[in-house]
Amino acid sequence: MSELDVSLMSPPQRRVFHELLAVGARRPPHDPELANEVREFLHERTGEVGGYRPNGARGLRLNKTSLAALDCEGRYLDLLDSAFAWSPQTVLGTLVHRAVELDQAGRRTRDVPAVITQAWGDFAQKGESAGEYLATLAGVEADALRAEAGARLIEFRECFPLVPPTWTVRLEPRLTVHLHRGAVELLGKPDLLFGGAHHAERRMLLIDLKTGRRSSKDREDMRFYALLATLKYGDAPFRVATYYLDEAAWDAEEIDAEALEAAARSVADRANRAARLTWQRPEDSALRLLAGPSCRWCGRAPTCPAKAQADADWALSAPDRG
Repeated sequence: MSELDVSLMSPPQRRVFHELLAVGARRPPHDPELANEVREFLHERTGEVGGYRPNGARGLRLNKTSLAALDCEGRYLDLLDSAFAWSPQTVLGTLVHRAVELDQAGRRTRDVPAVITQAWGDFAQKGESAGEYLATLAGVEADALRAEAGARLIEFRECFPLVPPTWTVRLEPRLTVHLHRGAVELLGKPDLLFGGAHHAERRMLLIDLKTGRRSSKDREDMRFYALLATLKYGDAPFRVATYYLDEAAWDAEEIDAEALEAAARSVADRANRAARLTWQRPEDSALRLLAGPSCRWCGRAPTCPAKAQADADWALSAPDRG
């Protein structure tokens, strides 16, 4: 640990170093059978998918967004029927993650605006859809996005220590798992992955960076990433965490066989329901609907009976504001 001088770190950086990254702490032993056991469990539990899939149909592609949408079957169908469109809110995280990657590679030697400018330009040069969207922004809207991304990068610098270049750190690693000959593709991209697979002990730590309020879904999202990492690398992470930049605090969970089994059970249940909804779409009257925060983004909300009932219940329970 001579590569880092802890005395030069800010208080939030020291907390991350000692408590979240747990540098120098003993790691749990590697279980060589765990990944295979989890894969077999998940494969068995997703057996219904093949029965729904029509011949020649493209397999399901499920990420944390689509899995979470299955809480309300109407919201899931809305995602299926709606083309993805970038917005300042959705592109912000992508821009910040690229900036963090560049900042780490450059050892934080450049000022924040320069890093954001390079991150912005990188997307345009690569011809990615995010770059195409950023090219449409100009004036106040572009300036506001750059300022917001810069503020996020400053927060990250203040909260996380600059780790040595010899450490294994991956930003937004792509985790992909295929089941039943491609009938199901599970994919995810945690913001940060520290460490790697090891023959003797579990060294991986997965972290997602969040702004704004905490969500009850955050821990479930991280368990999903732990499941994918276990199946991809053949080794389970020792811990997963969601780091809330606005608080300089985090929610962490130690990963064990029980946590992975719970994640696999949840994913399998949702994958089977996704297959039914995708390939044997029921009538709207037969959908399981649940009003909630996602109604704000759902195209079905204006005609959704569950949303209408929730609005009516809220109006009856709200105090008189007249």
